[in-house]
Amino acid sequence: MTDETARDPTLTSGSVSGPPGARVTEGSDIAATARADDRAWRRALLASAALVLLFHYRLALPGRALVANDFRALFIALRMGLQHTVRAGELPFWQRGMFLGYPILGDIQPQLFNPLTWLTLPLDAARGITVQTLAELSLCAAGMAYWMKQRGLRPLEGVFAAVAFALCLKQTVHLHHWTFASSTCAWPWMLAGLDGFARTRRTPFLALTALATCATWLGASPQMAWFGSALACAYALALWPELGARESLRALACIPLGFALAAPLLWPVAELSALGPRGAGVSYKFAGSWSWPDRSAWAAMILPRAWGGRPDFTGPMNYWELQGYFGLLPMALALASPLRKRRLWVFAAVAVLGVWFSWGENAWLGLHRLAVGVLPGYRGFRNPTRALMLSMFCVAVLSAEGLARLRDDARALRRVLAGLAACAFAVLLYVAAPPARAFIAELHADAAWALALLVAAALWALFGRRRAAFLAVPLLLLDLGVQTWDSPEIGDAAKEGHALEDLASLMSQAPAPRRLTVLLDWGEGNNATYARGWEGVTGYGPVPIQRVLTLENATWSGRILPPMPLDDDPNFPRVNPGSALAPLFGSALLAVNRDAGPPPLARAGDVRVYRTQALPRVYWTGAWEAADDAHVTGPLYRAALGTVAVLAQPFEWPGGGPQGPAPIQPPRPARDVAVGTNWLRATVDAPADGLVVVLDPWFPGWSARVDGAAAPLLRANFAFEAVPVRAGVHTLELAYFPDRLLHGLAVALAAALALLVLLRNRTMRRVDTPGTGGYFPPP
Repeated sequence: MTDETARDPTLTSGSVSGPPGARVTEGSDIAATARADDRAWRRALLASAALVLLFHYRLALPGRALVANDFRALFIALRMGLQHTVRAGELPFWQRGMFLGYPILGDIQPQLFNPLTWLTLPLDAARGITVQTLAELSLCAAGMAYWMKQRGLRPLEGVFAAVAFALCLKQTVHLHHWTFASSTCAWPWMLAGLDGFARTRRTPFLALTALATCATWLGASPQMAWFGSALACAYALALWPELGARESLRALACIPLGFALAAPLLWPVAELSALGPRGAGVSYKFAGSWSWPDRSAWAAMILPRAWGGRPDFTGPMNYWELQGYFGLLPMALALASPLRKRRLWVFAAVAVLGVWFSWGENAWLGLHRLAVGVLPGYRGFRNPTRALMLSMFCVAVLSAEGLARLRDDARALRRVLAGLAACAFAVLLYVAAPPARAFIAELHADAAWALALLVAAALWALFGRRRAAFLAVPLLLLDLGVQTWDSPEIGDAAKEGHALEDLASLMSQAPAPRRLTVLLDWGEGNNATYARGWEGVTGYGPVPIQRVLTLENATWSGRILPPMPLDDDPNFPRVNPGSALAPLFGSALLAVNRDAGPPPLARAGDVRVYRTQALPRVYWTGAWEAADDAHVTGPLYRAALGTVAVLAQPFEWPGGGPQGPAPIQPPRPARDVAVGTNWLRATVDAPADGLVVVLDPWFPGWSARVDGAAAPLLRANFAFEAVPVRAGVHTLELAYFPDRLLHGLAVALAAALALLVLLRNRTMRRVDTPGTGGYFPPP
């Protein structure tokens, strides 16, 4: 029996004919073989998911949660803010808890379109995200096993591939970036659809690829989704010789159609991105940041703790971005994979490119810089070492194929042993000449462990590769378990999400405005305003509206700076509460964890709360002037007094009226101001024709009504809103609705229709005659 028929029972049990020497079964034997094969694969899929829970048993225990910095500072707060919105009976279109507000629908990180988000939303925020992460890792593992089934491998290789990717070090240490697992869990299903279609010509596999492509983008890590989609496109093109031009193009078309299915999320995200920190583009300095800094970083592929264990890691960069540990056995097995067959050369090439890209600006031949300049969309991503996630994925399939070949072909043994020997030589070489910053004791211990594992793997390859092939899985689990013994960071879910809750008595009751400026050191307090259901001036995260960010920076620089290509991390802006521009933020309360001059209004632990100067949240002014962004700095200082509004463009009253400037009058606060997630309402008593200034960020999608009639909504004071009103008492209403959501839904509907047409097209039927590769039209 040939290697391929041994690995794929369908090539004998369901074939009309077989190669010389193959056993052709009929009748009940065929059915029994098929049932046994199905049972074995069901067990393999369940085992793959179960091994994820076993490996992460500390997380799976009730009441446990991921508690790394990004979870505490961002993701738990995002989940709590979403819970507040839903409990208030409102739709999660806008949020007011961070950076004065921005469209939460345009922030990809809350995963609003991920079904698992809504299934886990009733749970405590920290526990819900953790349960969702475990579910996504289990889905990833099951997908890897299912993909190996479509490639004709046996269940054991499917479980091995599941462990090699779903539990790889890169995946595990990046769990505090929980969106990575959410996006990468769809990768194996994308490729399974392509291989399933190549094997059977059944169009449901094309639907699987399209839906998995949609899922990887809904998973909320654009960088991971881009990697997976690019690999799927490359693989679909590699199927061209086997499928032919027409069928290969059908397979390829499923990927952009899947991307289009995610348009209800991606269209609003694109709108916020254009008006956010990256709207002016990014520099190569930004795209190449967090690269492997020097050649010593290659040791992360064999000795991931060469610079010490977490939290004492003192490597050239932080622990999670540096890591590139594939596992020693998978690297050796990958060398035995039949690269010239089954299109494995695609995965080998991508695995090498992922490692190559990790050096970023230090990469040989300037390859990363070239990719940034040539590949569409790639320039917008930083952290070149994250390409190692793609390498991990490719090595997982290569190692599974290598394991299959090792079991069936004795000639593969030499390659595996050579790979293990090469790893041992690399370990000894690094120990002999460690970098100056290495933790020598930890390095020697890690090297001893690696050598012991390599010896065990060599003995298994020599004597147990056939009769005890299953031992490959526990060997890999043991390796990964030792390397991740302190990752991820785990804590008590009940202790998370309590920052600033002692300040609740100082805050007004909803729907009254409840804006607070928080200036704390790094930690969960930065987005606690959103977690508590309050309104925040500052925050931690990558997606504020750029004008708000620019104004916050102006409180330090003293002037409005023009947009520039991003070259540094914008996640943690600060406000200078002593700036003359600070009243524009409309926040009368300041929370800090240090003394700020006068006696504080209140204390909560190490947090002090102070009263600050602030303009009313909504106020009338009778004077205004126009100034473009290049000349707005001077007028903004006058606007911060509330006596004048600065409009982005000149405004003329319909039918005539005051054109400004008008006599200077103090600002007149509105009455009965109420705010909700997507709305604001106030009563304005205007002594004369003028403008009502609303200190909420101007953004497309907001509309205004005065006494029930539509009114112009102007951009005022650089980043805020203004509505013209005539003299008298008026009811002002503002409402937000994301028009881009409707556009996205239209695109998704068109993509769904196109996909249905694609799936209904006449397809080719494969005749399973191994060795011929013959495809014939259905009779």
